[in-house]
Amino acid sequence: MVVMSELPYAAGLAPRPPDGSRGAGWVVFGAGGHARSVVDVLERLGESVVAVVGDPGDCEWHVEVLEDEDSAIERVVTEGLQAVVAIGAPEPRLALLARLGEVAPAVVAAAATVSPRAVLGPGTVVLEHAHVGPSARLGVGVIVNTGAVVEHDCVVGDGAHIAPGAALLGAARVGDGTFVGSGARVLPGIELGVGVTVGAGSVVTWGVPDGNTVVGVPARLATSRRAEDVHP
Repeated sequence: MVVMSELPYAAGLAPRPPDGSRGAGWVVFGAGGHARSVVDVLERLGESVVAVVGDPGDCEWHVEVLEDEDSAIERVVTEGLQAVVAIGAPEPRLALLARLGEVAPAVVAAAATVSPRAVLGPGTVVLEHAHVGPSARLGVGVIVNTGAVVEHDCVVGDGAHIAPGAALLGAARVGDGTFVGSGARVLPGIELGVGVTVGAGSVVTWGVPDGNTVVGVPARLATSRRAEDVHP
């Protein structure tokens, strides 16, 4: 996990430079359904979205669609724009954030609540009606999706995705690239390893080692590995 600076998150968008050198508009990297939600978040905040970047597939857009990532990054730099990465898969999301650097701040939706004592890493996005509690620490490029809850003292690793309606209860810990499915619950103090997948609606009551998939209430392994090898 990338070590973040000890700066709390102030409600709203990440602060812009005092000289106004950035903030004239946003470029959203991604052109699918998740990008549509992120564009909506920005526009609800009164921000101008200049373009989305990627293959739109069946999505119809009301803003310019750019297909070349390199030229889009150059445009962000030369025009003094800000960027947000709206790609669901963690590996390409983090790789692109590494290229963009400081022009991709954390973004929080207007209807979300984030404690001023929480810490959000660069490129993290908190969508509408989500909540991030006090002393929670979120890494780089985390997605806290619509209506999800990250309670007090939680730690969420780089590239993790907390899906719509999911909840991490107090002091839960989630490793890099882990996906917590829609409506799932991770009980207080429980730790999920790197690259874990939690099925929708599951309730996790035990620590899950790296790379495992768990499903059910209470959650059990969904892989071929014997449960007694990892479950106490």
